[in-house]
Amino acid sequence: SVVTSSRLDAIRSVYGVSVARDLMKIEASDNDPSSSVFEMTGFISNSNYVSKKITMVLFINDRLVECGALKRAIEIVYAATLPKASKPFVYMSTVLPPEHVDANVHPTKREVSLLNQEVIIEKIQSAVESRLRNSNEARTFQEQIVDPSPSSAMATNKCSPSDPPQSGSKLQRVAVHKMVRTDSLDPAGRLHAYLQVKPSSKLERSYCLTSIRPSIRKRRNPKETADLTSIQELISDIDCNCHPGLMDIVGHCTYIGMADGVFALLQHNTHLYLADVVNLSKELMYQQVLRRFAHFNAIQLSDAAPLPQLIMLALKDEDLDPEGDENDGLKERIAEMNTELLKQKAEMLEEYFCIHVDAHGN
Repeated sequence: SVVTSSRLDAIRSVYGVSVARDLMKIEASDNDPSSSVFEMTGFISNSNYVSKKITMVLFINDRLVECGALKRAIEIVYAATLPKASKPFVYMSTVLPPEHVDANVHPTKREVSLLNQEVIIEKIQSAVESRLRNSNEARTFQEQIVDPSPSSAMATNKCSPSDPPQSGSKLQRVAVHKMVRTDSLDPAGRLHAYLQVKPSSKLERSYCLTSIRPSIRKRRNPKETADLTSIQELISDIDCNCHPGLMDIVGHCTYIGMADGVFALLQHNTHLYLADVVNLSKELMYQQVLRRFAHFNAIQLSDAAPLPQLIMLALKDEDLDPEGDENDGLKERIAEMNTELLKQKAEMLEEYFCIHVDAHGN
């Protein structure tokens, strides 16, 4: 590099502009002979920098070396800041007394060890952590412009393959599997595009799902909701407080996958959303119960399920120690009391929830 250029200019020349723009200056020093004597200056990457491999350039007394302990300490700090599988860029130039540097750790003299190494590493680690904490208030994301109708552009290109391309412009074709799905109703992003429809005979067509589903719906919902005034008021309250924007997102979103044990990733148009599956499921079941009140589907079991055993399973599932048997007597008593209560409410359960309970508690 040019003699008058700065260290940041040298980094920009060697590693590129994309690395240099996400760097921030860092300094640390100590002048206590009883603990450590050093002076460090350098540049470290901020939270916007993303890389799959750590890059650490370490100079000690103007000599390029490696220090595994310092590298691991800095990685620990960045692990709590950067996304998973992202590594930082670190450039450090440290000056300390030559007698405090041991270069005989490795035959190549590349790996070094320092006097009072733990103290020096702790001070540098604290400086890096403080610098990251003060600069992590905002993150920058690169914006990508997405064509609102990629399918229409593809159709135009397919319809006129013989048209010569315009001079001075080069058409870039993107592979289908690399395209961004921007519309859940677009056939290019749905499973129907990968299914081959085979012609079926009249006998097979009579048993297809399209002819069976209407009859199932008629049996399933003879009425949309119950005629009870209280139920109608609750449903009306839900409809009045309904958010049209959220309804559109939930009704026309595309499921991407689970982000963790609670949140799911959904795509609507060109936006990604994190949805709380637990709360969303609770609200969904609440509204389904109201709208199907007194008109639930009946499922007939081949063998009747005894209520006492079902209640015992529920009690043991909530028990912190399911293997323990000291509370079995109390659980059996609770199961008997709840079974008798459900048997008394058998008529209401069958009318409102389509749950049949016989005289034996099955």
